[in-house]
Amino acid sequence: MPDITPTFRLTHYEMPAMDKAHHLFTALLGALPLASRNALPCLLNNLLATVHKHFDQEERFMMATQYGSYGNHRHQHQQLVSLLTHFQHQLDLGEDLDPLDLHMQLCSWQDEHQQSWDAPLAQHLRRNNCWKPSANVA
Repeated sequence: MPDITPTFRLTHYEMPAMDKAHHLFTALLGALPLASRNALPCLLNNLLATVHKHFDQEERFMMATQYGSYGNHRHQHQQLVSLLTHFQHQLDLGEDLDPLDLHMQLCSWQDEHQQSWDAPLAQHLRRNNCWKPSANVA
């Protein structure tokens, strides 16, 4: 079995909304290698719903703070949504997808996205006093 850990890091930005969404996505990704063929469609649906909610939130914050890289960052989000939708479509057609392969692809995407796109966004939002840590956020 290939080692999946080198391309999988979870970055904390000390921004509860961002961190909570990334933790949920990471938890769902962690379930992928263990997913049965019957559970895979449900897991992909959950991943898709999670990214839609998180991306909508991130994109609202980018627009509200006039984030300069909004268009490119949004394009990255759209690419993942398209990829997840493609996987769902393949399953709908009865194709057999390897959960470990999906896991590796999505972990790689998440790692690259966090390092290249979310880190600069978090820095921008901190400068604009958005998503401040709060004692009231669970």
